[in-house]
Amino acid sequence: MIELLIVLAIAAILASIAWPAYNSQVLRGRRSDAMSALAAISQAQERWRSDNPAYASNMSDLDARMAVSQGGHYDVSIVQGTVTASAYTLRATVKSSSPQANDSRCQTLQMRLEAGRISYTSSNSGGANSDPDPCWVR
Repeated sequence: MIELLIVLAIAAILASIAWPAYNSQVLRGRRSDAMSALAAISQAQERWRSDNPAYASNMSDLDARMAVSQGGHYDVSIVQGTVTASAYTLRATVKSSSPQANDSRCQTLQMRLEAGRISYTSSNSGGANSDPDPCWVR
């Protein structure tokens, strides 16, 4: 009986070490939901721009269904006031109803296109993340 308790104690210790690492990887994997949504909107922006003098400033101009990521973990938007003939900023914000809301490090992911150059940033509840950005995997 003592041997069984020792085995259970060791299993509990290993599980308590492994769970945070597992959970961190799950949160990191769900960030790809936001990244793919931003990439899809970026492609839609380029298609829009091929027929118009500037990029679209509203999601309804592109496809209103794209306002939520495919996995449903992020709300996606075009940042108002950033759209010109050669620039725009897209933002994916974690939904509070999603389990991804536990990702306190990467609450908001942004992608900015300006004069053909793309930059990636992220922020948490305390403000912008430091450089190099911990949320965008390259």
